[in-house]
Amino acid sequence: MSFASEVKKEISNIQGDDCCLKAELYSIIKYRSTIKISTGNFKIEIITTMNAIARRIVYLFKKLYSIKLDIILLEKKKLDYKSLYVLTTTEKGLDILNDLDLLDESYRLKETTSKRLIAKPCCQLSVLRGAFMMRGSINDPSKSNYHLEIVAMNQNDADFLIGVMLQVGIIAKSIVRSKGIVVYLKKAEQIADFLRFVGATNSLFRFEDERIRRDYSNYANRTINCDIANEEKAITTAAKQLKDIAYLEKNFGLLNLSDRLTDAILLRNANPDDSLSQLSEKSESLIGRYFSKSGLSHCFKDIERMCQQIKKDKDESLS
Repeated sequence: MSFASEVKKEISNIQGDDCCLKAELYSIIKYRSTIKISTGNFKIEIITTMNAIARRIVYLFKKLYSIKLDIILLEKKKLDYKSLYVLTTTEKGLDILNDLDLLDESYRLKETTSKRLIAKPCCQLSVLRGAFMMRGSINDPSKSNYHLEIVAMNQNDADFLIGVMLQVGIIAKSIVRSKGIVVYLKKAEQIADFLRFVGATNSLFRFEDERIRRDYSNYANRTINCDIANEEKAITTAAKQLKDIAYLEKNFGLLNLSDRLTDAILLRNANPDDSLSQLSEKSESLIGRYFSKSGLSHCFKDIERMCQQIKKDKDESLS
């Protein structure tokens, strides 16, 4: 089972007051239903691929309106297709649609969101929960980038979803795609907040565990890469310093150098691959006094400048 299916299965079992259950059913019908009219009889048809969601829809209709649904299971022959659960009301269709404030005067589904059904914050989150069950998805946090989305069919629905999330501190964005207006989250913290607010507690724990594991792994990789880069830099710097020392010894000699430069050269020659920090740590045992990292850096810069000056003087004498 995918992570998205696990989330949907978990939130499909959440209990609540009738007002919240009604708001959830309102969202389910609004986001994933077809209204069929035959000889004056309104039928609500809802299609889903998940058994858990099908059971939730049956429960909501029975709990709120005391009706049963016709259920047809359409088996798909191909392996890459899931079976479809087709749920249809056989009675009270018009009464339910009116009670849920879903129809306009022309008996069409309203594009605007019912203010009456979502007056309470808990009911607004129930609408969010229903929308995610029917038209939402979330990437597996262990296998891909963080991404959660809900597909709205019009701008009013998209604005409503964004507004509800904003009220609880979740900043969602939207983009127009061929399948509709996609309201999405890409930040891990925002997705975690969404899972918490819709009641997917177990999924939230798994998400956070995976996030911590990935963050730690990324941190460890960055640390290793940084250590490797620092080590390569130290080796390159040490090689350059040894080259300058050899040039200075050949073209100027080391006897007339100051004690500080002589000590720096002794440390470097004795430890050709060490970083300046490592040379500093070994300084007391090798030369009998502490030599700081910054002090060593200044010494090797002085040696470099001396080499440059010698080369410059040679060039001027030849010209």
